[in-house]
Amino acid sequence: MINIVVVESDDQYRAVLEMTIKQQPDWQCLLSSISAEHFRAAIPTRSRIDFAFLDIELSGESGIDLIPFLHAHSPASEIIMLTNLSDRNTLLQCLLKGATGYLLKDVPLSELPQLVKIVMDGGAALSPFMAKYLIRYFSPPKRQAHEKNILTPKEEQVLKLLDLESSYEDIATMLRITKDGVRFHVRNIYGKLNVNRRIDAIRKWKAV
Repeated sequence: MINIVVVESDDQYRAVLEMTIKQQPDWQCLLSSISAEHFRAAIPTRSRIDFAFLDIELSGESGIDLIPFLHAHSPASEIIMLTNLSDRNTLLQCLLKGATGYLLKDVPLSELPQLVKIVMDGGAALSPFMAKYLIRYFSPPKRQAHEKNILTPKEEQVLKLLDLESSYEDIATMLRITKDGVRFHVRNIYGKLNVNRRIDAIRKWKAV
């Protein structure tokens, strides 16, 4: 049995989501909450959570802030964000916190069983629009051959995450490298751009 929890602020959407879960013979809705605060108070201490469907725009605490709590409670839990927010920064924040899915609410809920299976098989559940955002974000910009101080693709990835105010630990997790590896890339970035601070590196690179 797959134990699923739901944290969703929209009553109608939450009801449809609960119904979708109940229609699956091997799924069980362990808890359905309207807010992060209610979820924290109501979740049984020793319960196992396999999947969580989280809204981001909750009244009070954000759904993003629930991700670390869920992983502390059930380290193996998979977390799929169901949201109307289609901006790249929110997507990256969720992935950095440990979400394994980011679906816009225009996705037919009838597709959830297949998307859950993809995540269970080691994949990620992303709305096509958001997946395209992610690919474009980590694709290095095309530069003219004569431009100076060109960063490597990995250095560009690190600098973009620094621009999001990500910590070295978050960057290491996102890029699957060590914190020392992040420091190595940052030193190279500073040297190539002739700066000593994160903010100066970001400003100079954006101005290139």
